[in-house]
Amino acid sequence: MLAEALARQKESEQLLGQVLIEMGAVSPDTISYVVRRQIEEIVFSLLTWTEGFFDFELGEVDLKDQIKFNTNEFLLPAGLDPQYLIMEGTRRLDERMRGEGAAAPVRATVDEAVPTPTLGASSRSQSAAAWVGAEGARLASLKSMFQELRLPSATAEVSLLVLRVASEVVNRAVLFLVRGDEVVGLGAFGVELSDGEPGDERVRRIRIPLREDSIFTYVVERKQAFKGTLRVNVRNAYLVDALGGMTPSEVLVIPMLCEGKAALILYGDNLPDDGPIGSTEALEIFVGQAGLAMEKALLERRIADLKRRIAGGEKPQESESRGIGESGNG
Repeated sequence: MLAEALARQKESEQLLGQVLIEMGAVSPDTISYVVRRQIEEIVFSLLTWTEGFFDFELGEVDLKDQIKFNTNEFLLPAGLDPQYLIMEGTRRLDERMRGEGAAAPVRATVDEAVPTPTLGASSRSQSAAAWVGAEGARLASLKSMFQELRLPSATAEVSLLVLRVASEVVNRAVLFLVRGDEVVGLGAFGVELSDGEPGDERVRRIRIPLREDSIFTYVVERKQAFKGTLRVNVRNAYLVDALGGMTPSEVLVIPMLCEGKAALILYGDNLPDDGPIGSTEALEIFVGQAGLAMEKALLERRIADLKRRIAGGEKPQESESRGIGESGNG
């Protein structure tokens, strides 16, 4: 069948995927899925590099290039969400690094336990050492992310860092953007749906109005974190259904404040295991610092825009200059 498809492609100059679809060999969804997975795996592999550099440049595909395949075969009409790619790739990398870091102490405990006459005391001390080692690794990771948070070049980086820290606390997390009078799904990790739909796609379709009672209305109004059981109401039920239909026994919801208002909201739970959520103090502190970093990034963007306008001969309004000065002093 492939030989026949290639022959038709040569005669018609159609894309190979389109020919296969017309022949009934594959569906459009299958073509998109295969191309999407190829792109994802390439990007994920880049995140495993320990040295070197790369960047992405937007360019036009030259259909007259002297190559043996049509590059349009690898283009997705709907594109890919770069933020999802980086968040998911980083989450996988973090999980792999935690797994590798946890393996070494276990081997050491087994090897050293054999010749030790006081097995009970030794085991306890080695277990404590292993716990301290794992805790030290987590603290080192958190310290590294705090350092990254100091100089964010974009709001997306702040969002990514928040989700990375959240992955140390909960099994699933969703970041929501507060936009006007509603919250909108922005990014997520750990959301697996029974119908096979990618979790990030489902998350980006979530819309919950703030004028109606929900857990988001609660934290936006109080400007403080919530940890506990979801109340039974229409919007909370919609959220549970959108995230797969299982009701968690405990949830964590933290608003990220920027200029005194909730700009982003982090939602987390421990599904599908649904165990209790542990200490959240470090995560709450990090989200607070992330809000300050976002304020700084927004301020720098405003200053850059103001300088550009002044350079172009435009006179800034007095309120703009005063607002920037006040923000800078704070």
